[in-house]
Amino acid sequence: MSRTFLRPASAFNRTLIQIAVAISLIQNYSLSHGQGLFKLSESDEIAIGQQASGEVEKKEKVLDNPALTRYVDRIGQSLVQKSGRPNIKYQFKVIDSPDVNAFALPGGFIYVNRGLIEASTSESELAGCLAHEVNHVVARHSASQIQRAKMAQIGTDLLGSVAGGGLKGQIGQIATQMVEQGAFMKFSRDHEREADRLGAKTMYDAGYDPEGMISLFEKLQQLQKTNPNSVDKFFASHPSPAERIDNVSSIIASFPAHSGLKKDTPEFQQAKNSLVARSSRSGSGKSEGQALAGGKDTAGVDTPNAAAAAIAKTGGTNPSAAALRITGMTYPGSDRDREIAQAFAPNFIQGLSDPQRLDYITNFDFDGDWRGDNNWENAANTKYPLLAYVYYSVTETRTHFFIHYAAFHPRDTKGGNQRGAALSELIREGAQTGSKYDPTGLSDEAVLAHENDLEGCMVVVRKNVDGVGAAQVVYVETMAHNRFLKYLPEGSAASGVKQISLKKGRPRLFVEPKGHGIEAFTGTNEQLAKSVKGTLTYRFYGQAEDPEKRGSEDQIGYDLIPIYPTFWSKAVGDKNETFGLAQDYGSVSIQAVSPSGQVVAQQVKVGIMGSAFLGKVGAENMSRPPWGWFDNVEKNRPAGEWFLDPAGVIKRHFNPQGEFSLVYVQNPALGVFR
Repeated sequence: MSRTFLRPASAFNRTLIQIAVAISLIQNYSLSHGQGLFKLSESDEIAIGQQASGEVEKKEKVLDNPALTRYVDRIGQSLVQKSGRPNIKYQFKVIDSPDVNAFALPGGFIYVNRGLIEASTSESELAGCLAHEVNHVVARHSASQIQRAKMAQIGTDLLGSVAGGGLKGQIGQIATQMVEQGAFMKFSRDHEREADRLGAKTMYDAGYDPEGMISLFEKLQQLQKTNPNSVDKFFASHPSPAERIDNVSSIIASFPAHSGLKKDTPEFQQAKNSLVARSSRSGSGKSEGQALAGGKDTAGVDTPNAAAAAIAKTGGTNPSAAALRITGMTYPGSDRDREIAQAFAPNFIQGLSDPQRLDYITNFDFDGDWRGDNNWENAANTKYPLLAYVYYSVTETRTHFFIHYAAFHPRDTKGGNQRGAALSELIREGAQTGSKYDPTGLSDEAVLAHENDLEGCMVVVRKNVDGVGAAQVVYVETMAHNRFLKYLPEGSAASGVKQISLKKGRPRLFVEPKGHGIEAFTGTNEQLAKSVKGTLTYRFYGQAEDPEKRGSEDQIGYDLIPIYPTFWSKAVGDKNETFGLAQDYGSVSIQAVSPSGQVVAQQVKVGIMGSAFLGKVGAENMSRPPWGWFDNVEKNRPAGEWFLDPAGVIKRHFNPQGEFSLVYVQNPALGVFR
C-alpha cells in the first residue's frame, strides 16, 4: 500500500490506510506467537491490493477512456520494466477527479487522477509521478510503515478474525471491514525520499528525462502559493518541494550524460488537451491543472475567454503568445479545431529517395526532445521511430475555415545526403566573405541542404449550415521552397489558376523527396522522376503509424498534432533550444467577434517569436514554422500574415466571389476564440 504522491488523505485512500492497519495487526499476531518477524507473501500482497482496488472503484469513478488508459498504462509499464520489481503485474488507471493526486495499492495497482495529468505540462512530468508510485510498490513501503501504526485505535475485533481464520481466508473480510472503519496513516519522509530517489533512476533507465520530476515539484510550489488549501496536508507530511528538488537534482547529477532522454511527446499533449476540453464540456469545474495554468476558463463557450481577459488588462495590445500562456498548454475551442482539421486532413503522397527513412514525415520531437540542432544526427538513428504526424491549426471567420497543415522532416537533403550539406556550408561561408561561391548575393536561396524542414499547406473550406461534414474545400495553397502555390478544386470554373484533385473531400498533395516542397499531386512522370524508391501515401487515420513496419504497403496512417501547444508555445520570446532565429512580428489589425457577439476592430501585438528552427548542419536555421513562411514574390508583405491573417491573404490572392467574411470568430494566434 502506498502513500499518495501529492495528498495523503482523501476519500479514496481510506481503503489503503485501513488495509495497511490490517497487515500490521497480522504482523503483531505473528510476533506474539513466536513466529519471528512476519513477512507478507507476495501473493497475499497482490490479493489485498486487488481487493482494495475493487473497494476504491466502488467509491471513485474510473475514467471511461480506453485510449487514455492505454496511454498511461504504456508509460507505467515502460517504467516498471526498468524498476527493481518488474516480476509482478502492474495496473494503471485514471480516476475522474480534478484533484492533483496519485496513489498506489499493494501489489502494483496504481491510480492517477485526471487533475494531475491536466496539471502536468510534459510526459516526463507524468512519468515522474508514476515512477514515484511504482517505487513505493518496489520498496514495499507499506509493510515497514504499518508497524508504526497505533493499533489500539482500531480495536481487536479484526485481529481476532484474522487469528481465527488465517490470512488467505480473511482477505476479503479484511478489505470490507477496513472500508467500514476509518484510519489514517502517513508514509515517513524517508520513504518519500526513497521513492523519489528510486523513481528518478527508474525514469532515467526507461529513457525519460528525470528533470520532469523536478519540474512537477516546481508546480507544487506554485500551487502552494495560488491555492494553498489544496496542498496543506501534502506539505504537512512530505519533505518540502524545495528539499525534494535539491535531493533529486543531486541524484540526477550522478547519472551519466544522455542527450536522448524523452521530455515530451505529442501523445501527452493530445491526452491533456482532450481531458481539459472534456472537463469544460461536462461543466466539471476548474481543475488544479487549470489553476496552475492561471485559473482561467478554457471552455471558450458562453464565457469571456482567457485571451480576451489578458488583452483587456493591457489596453488591447497584449501579445497573443502571452495570452495563450495564460490558458496553459491548451486553448479555447481546441476540441472543435481538431474536429475540423481531421475532416479535411490531406492525403500526402510522399516521394521516396535513398535512404527512404530520411523522407518520412514525423514530429519535431521524434527523438524525445525539442532541440533543433540534433535532429539531423538523430534522424539516421533507428532507435528513434519516425512515427507519422502532421501539425495543424484552424482559423475561422463567419463564412470559412482556414486550416494550416505542416509536415516535418528532420533533414532536407537537396544535393545529396552528405554532399548537399557540405556544399551548403561552402555557399554560406562564401557569402560571409564575399567570395565567388555566392556571386549573386542570394545565398539563402541557393543552399542545398539543411537540418530540419517544415513545409505544408492551407486548406480553405466554405462553411455549411448543415455542419462540418457538408462543408466544401474551395481553395488550397501549398508551400514549396518559399513559394505559395495556388489551387482551385478540380472542376472549378475559374481560369488562370491550377487545379488540385480531392479524394473524398481531402486534397491530394505531393511531397517531393529530399527537398520536401509540397504541391498538388498529378502523378506525372515528371513529378515522380526523383522518387527513385516510389511513393508512400500518408492518410489521416487518427493514429501515428511507423512506416518502417508497414510491410509491402504503400500507405500509412498519420495523426494530427495541434500547432499551438507545440511549435507556437516553444516560439514565445527569443531564441532557444528549438528556435535559432527570432523576429518581432509587430501588430496585426483584424476584425473579430468579441465575447459579447459584437464585431470589433482589434490591433493585436504579436511581438517577438521564434522564426526559424535551430539547425547547425548545412545551411544554418533554414527551416521555418508556418508564421515564418513567405513568398519570394511578396517579400514586402507583413511578416507572418499567411498564418496570422489567412482570410486577408486569400482575399488578395483569389478575390473570392460571393460571401467571404474577414471577421474572425476563431484565431488563436491573435487571441480570438469562439
